[in-house]
Amino acid sequence: MENLTVETENLTIVDNGSIENKNQPTVDEVQEWLISYLSQLLDLEIEEISTSTSFNRYGLDSSASISLTSDFGDWIGKEIDPTILYSYPTIEAMAEHFGG
Repeated sequence: MENLTVETENLTIVDNGSIENKNQPTVDEVQEWLISYLSQLLDLEIEEISTSTSFNRYGLDSSASISLTSDFGDWIGKEIDPTILYSYPTIEAMAEHFGG
């Protein structure tokens, strides 16, 4: 039996039903984006941002959390609910969840 692959501009659907997003950032790219974003937002040096420190330890208020998730969602092309920061409270956790 032949493998069936259907490609669209951004997605590849393979015959086993899995969907691959060709534009999904890597774990490293997500980490780099989040580190850079927090560095600019909080006026910190990149070296001061740890991937294992929780977002709330950086003192993000609700407004900053909404901005972060909105801008991150724009970057990856998905709508992101700000409460995701409770489920994935560190840069490392977010990168593992959203990185490909």
